Amino acid sequence: MAEPAPSPSHEPARLTVDDLARRVGLPVRTLREYQTMGLLPPPAKHGRIGIYGPSHLRRLTLIARLKDRGYSLAAIRDLLGAWRDGADLGEVLGLAADELIHVDEPGAPATTAQLARVLPDLVPERLDDLLATGVVEPGRPGRYCVPSPSLLLLAADALAAGYDADRVLALLATIRDASARIAAAATAILAAPPPDADPDRLLALANRGRGLLGQGTGRLTLHALGTRLGVTDESSVPDTLRELLGVEGR
Repeated sequence: MAEPAPSPSHEPARLTVDDLARRVGLPVRTLREYQTMGLLPPPAKHGRIGIYGPSHLRRLTLIARLKDRGYSLAAIRDLLGAWRDGADLGEVLGLAADELIHVDEPGAPATTAQLARVLPDLVPERLDDLLATGVVEPGRPGRYCVPSPSLLLLAADALAAGYDADRVLALLATIRDASARIAAAATAILAAPPPDADPDRLLALANRGRGLLGQGTGRLTLHALGTRLGVTDESSVPDTLRELLGVEGR
């Protein structure tokens, strides 16, 4: 059963670990486990007592919702870690790291100026080309939606590394096309359920399956990338990448 999602609104700013556990309906040992895994930030110290606040409630809300969508704790840790690494992007978009990870929302909002700060090689001159990849979607005038901030950060990193804008846009377009095919196949299955299927199980599949699909396709892509690179285990990744890029070891 999915853990209950806490509501961070109108919550007190100062909570002990016992208070926090009661608020979110979780055992204290689970909160300790989250802290050990790096999922939950450490509390502020007031003497010898740890004090938790609204940011911890928001983080627990996010964890509960991602778990409900089928994400494992390890996958959630990876997501949060990625946005700690991409903190600069969150600063540009005016969002906290947690707010860059969307489960139900359409994505992170952005203005033309914000996009230009993240992707000066593409915005504003090649904004239309960027929109065509689907990594950024148009909204009301001067406003845009970023469905996957991860891909926006990928494009920014690739351009900063010196790759040609056309090659980066081509990669994003490939990801768009592959995502569209996966979504079409998944939708076709949902739209034609077995005649004797349990409605509750179908609804659970539709809700939980989105997270599993997102997590699974991401992991499978990493696996395929590792296979192409000849990666045998995680410890060999640095050497393999140095060899691929022609960079001397340090």
